[in-house]
Amino acid sequence: MTQPPETAPLQATGSALAAPPRDRRLSAPIIPIRPIGPEHREQLLRHFLALGPDDRYLRFGYAASDERVRLYVDSIRFESDEIFGVFNRKLELLAVAHIAIEPGQTERAEFGVSVLPKGRGLGIGTRLFARAAVDARNRGLRVLYMQCLSSNAAMLKIARRAGMKVHNEGGETEAYLELPEDNYQSHFNALMENQTGQIDYWVKAAMRQWRCFWLFGRCSDTA
Repeated sequence: MTQPPETAPLQATGSALAAPPRDRRLSAPIIPIRPIGPEHREQLLRHFLALGPDDRYLRFGYAASDERVRLYVDSIRFESDEIFGVFNRKLELLAVAHIAIEPGQTERAEFGVSVLPKGRGLGIGTRLFARAAVDARNRGLRVLYMQCLSSNAAMLKIARRAGMKVHNEGGETEAYLELPEDNYQSHFNALMENQTGQIDYWVKAAMRQWRCFWLFGRCSDTA
């Protein structure tokens, strides 16, 4: 199902495409999503190390040790893959989505996501899948897929919401979403989401620096 992290992308703890379904009674919450580059590798490592044993098992498909997690983070190909994150006001990564594209692959990308316990129940996983689907679509990819354990209820819930084709075999599940062709609107939507996520990050970073200087006279850099 899943290869070791040094040779294959992470699996998941959640996934979804187009806009997430809206509750008719309430508006969907705004969840600023920001692209993440190699400069955030340490924050990514802290995020994955913060996952408990059960969450790591769902995310990787096996009981990943701290060393395996480090190998995974070190192996992320930022030049070809895409990483999206949701930060809280302390600039902690609440959630991370990984769109992994195998070298030479032009048709398919694999989606993986993890959300820390404090960020669950807010629809973050669904929003991250929707953002990932737009990015994959704009890259000209035709299919976004995910692999997970059949016991991964959170991932399967997002897959169903996205209208993915789900195939169960033993204790493993594969789900596929066929992507439409990109257009002006899809690129505009991605641009606006990226700008919103970047502005949100800048504001949180500025507020964090202000609080630290006001309280302690200095603040360590985590950006």
